[in-house]
Amino acid sequence: MVGSAIIYKSPRLYSIAIKLLHFGGFKKVKEVIGERKKVFEPACGFGRLYKYLYPSCSYSGIDINEKFINFGKKNGLNIRTGNIFDERNYVESDIIILCDILHHLKISDIKKLVLIATKFAKEKIVIMEPAFVGVAAGKGLFSRLSAKVFAKVDFDGVNQIENWFTMQSYHKLFNYLKSANNFTNMKIQLFNRYCLVELVF
Repeated sequence: MVGSAIIYKSPRLYSIAIKLLHFGGFKKVKEVIGERKKVFEPACGFGRLYKYLYPSCSYSGIDINEKFINFGKKNGLNIRTGNIFDERNYVESDIIILCDILHHLKISDIKKLVLIATKFAKEKIVIMEPAFVGVAAGKGLFSRLSAKVFAKVDFDGVNQIENWFTMQSYHKLFNYLKSANNFTNMKIQLFNRYCLVELVF
């Protein structure tokens, strides 16, 4: 993608970067998703989460990065090019998972994305966000430098990162999403530098 960070131009490089940054944070996905679930992932990249699901689950997703989508398709995944804000690209699923996407978006777009997801998820929405980015939310010199580095390294070519969430601001956002969309329950876990949130209908 034109103007994007180098990791978004190479699926293999992106995979390596994710492993280095997130220290196995995806290993919790099996437990959170469960068995025999139909899973849909907006902003799926090349479908890296698929291998962390139980074999009994079905998986599909959309992303605007055609290079990533083509890479995933070559590996047999049911993913396709599509804009996450276009409801026509969604399919009704047991679970919709939003992984590593919220911190790329404006607050207004986060609200819009979750609202769309509520129309297609039958059981719950799962959010995975890297908790370590909170270091960039501070006001000190180190935080400001971290914010600049993270913004360049994690620029996807479309969304300029504006929100660096602390754990406090993450919790505030998640509580807002729960109340605004009438979820009956919410569960938040921290695992290997990841914030995993289950918004249950």
